[in-house]
Amino acid sequence: MPTASCACVAVLALLSLNACEVPDATADSPLNWTFTPTLRLGSTSGPDGLYGVDEHSITLGPEGTFVVLDKGNYRVLTFDPNGTLVGEFGSQGEGPAAFGYPVAVLGPRSDTIRVLDGPSSSYKVFDSRGEFLWQEPVDGIFELGTRQRLVEGGTMVMREVGYYSDAPTVTDHLLMVRAPGDTLALATLVKRARGDLAVPECGILSMSVSPLFDPALVWDAMGDVVAVNDQPEYVIQIFEGGTRARFLERPIEAAAVNREVALERIGEGSTVGVAGRRCRIDPVEELETRGFEERRQVVSGIRVDGEGWIWARRHAAPLSEPDRFVTDVFDPDGVYQGTLPEGAPWPATFTADGRVVALETDELDIQSFVVYSVGRTGA
Repeated sequence: MPTASCACVAVLALLSLNACEVPDATADSPLNWTFTPTLRLGSTSGPDGLYGVDEHSITLGPEGTFVVLDKGNYRVLTFDPNGTLVGEFGSQGEGPAAFGYPVAVLGPRSDTIRVLDGPSSSYKVFDSRGEFLWQEPVDGIFELGTRQRLVEGGTMVMREVGYYSDAPTVTDHLLMVRAPGDTLALATLVKRARGDLAVPECGILSMSVSPLFDPALVWDAMGDVVAVNDQPEYVIQIFEGGTRARFLERPIEAAAVNREVALERIGEGSTVGVAGRRCRIDPVEELETRGFEERRQVVSGIRVDGEGWIWARRHAAPLSEPDRFVTDVFDPDGVYQGTLPEGAPWPATFTADGRVVALETDELDIQSFVVYSVGRTGA
């Protein structure tokens, strides 16, 4: 994959007037990359129409193929490198090769595709042609969330603890499961528990609501590289082979939140609906139940590409404005290379040749994965 600019060490910069310059991380440096759509996976109609997919519904198969978990249709689709549908497997049901409800697709590993199935609490394992091979019960530590990644050292997984208890806090763990009984904890985030809100006028006696500006473990992994942000500040930990290797930082402060800001964000109050009836929640009551974090987390998304480049999505608007996001890019050495403009595609994953695969939804709510070639013209 070509680089946007070279990362120079200070010694070389002093010795040579022609040494390349590293962008200043204290201010945004526009990154003038171009994104050109090359193919689309999924269509408005026909056998390759997608329903209910998310950013974790795609993985790469062997020889440049794309494997898409079409969750709403209980199936897995395989597209060739040109975007043509060439295979389909899976169905709704309780049989070994069927899905009660598929929640995530992982692969390939040893030329197999693994589909995490919720009701059966298991991985359904298929070969690259879609032939069912075996079924593995999910170890309790894995949970059943979509946020899982296969890495060279094992499986990266989020584990959530305390969400269904009366404890005042809950905990998210980022774990590398290397083998049964061999689990390495990389990051932990303790945060305020959800509140229980009643909306009797809409027939809701209790509903779980998260605090405003709820923090999250933001992470991604590819190869042996794991990147994670576990705090409001712009600090990203980089692990290689399960060992912390370095930090990526930018001096961008987390925006402070107070009661006035929180009430402004709630606005007229959230709406809920039951049996066709919609009710608006009193904003003060909603705030009292939900509470709020004192700072808004800067980093909202992380992606790791096949060459170890880190893409960090962050808030680009003050709290008084609607959310807007831009993407910062760091090279494999952790050097800030620049910031992509608003509207640049946010990767769901990357191809082996460095293209970006982004999930997009059109004005009719039809979903597809669009593959973009990237022109890296430098900062």
